Amino acid sequence: MKNLLMRVFLFLSLTAVAFTQNQGFQKFDAKALFQPGMSTMQAARTACTKSVGPEYGACFVDQMKAAGASSEAVAFMHAIQNNGFMRDFTKAGKVDVAFAFFPFAANENEHCLLVNGTPNIIDVDDYSVIPRGDFPKNKEYEALRAKYPNITVFPGDRAGTKFIVAKNPPGGGQSFLVPYVLVDGCHACARVGKLELAFEFDGEGKFRGAKVTSVTSLSPPK
Repeated sequence: MKNLLMRVFLFLSLTAVAFTQNQGFQKFDAKALFQPGMSTMQAARTACTKSVGPEYGACFVDQMKAAGASSEAVAFMHAIQNNGFMRDFTKAGKVDVAFAFFPFAANENEHCLLVNGTPNIIDVDDYSVIPRGDFPKNKEYEALRAKYPNITVFPGDRAGTKFIVAKNPPGGGQSFLVPYVLVDGCHACARVGKLELAFEFDGEGKFRGAKVTSVTSLSPPK
């Protein structure tokens, strides 16, 4: 079972950037937005093409600053390890949602981050916060796993801002519903199911964990 779960989350571990940590608190809002055009991005690629490792990220941020990024936008870029910028923002309460774009990521460019709580930044596709222990307890998931032994979890569509739903549970705090897809082994393989997780926070904005709210089977295309 352990090996299965490690395989299930291999994609997430390779694509999500692990910001989920107790870092110095920074409060983010719409002032951190930055929406560069294609010409700006091309100029950044050209200017930074010879940079490697951390130097590439630093060069990228310098290019964004030269293109007019605000100090708040730059602070956000630094907070996500200079990998990208905030493209959109949704105020949701004590914990808010920042939508980031990583222009040079090898796999997924769109990221959804829960910000301003504790920890200060949580990438919903960070495998370390996925409730792996819940999967074997879910009958729908187990039925799919029996049919598709190589079932793998991938992030859902992260474009736009409507895919994540913020809730205020009756007992207080906040909950964010986030979609994922279940595929038969690889990124290009058939989609066999849908998964929804709830990321839950208490009234003080402290992350209480994520839990499985639903698993739905899909009929793969013939």
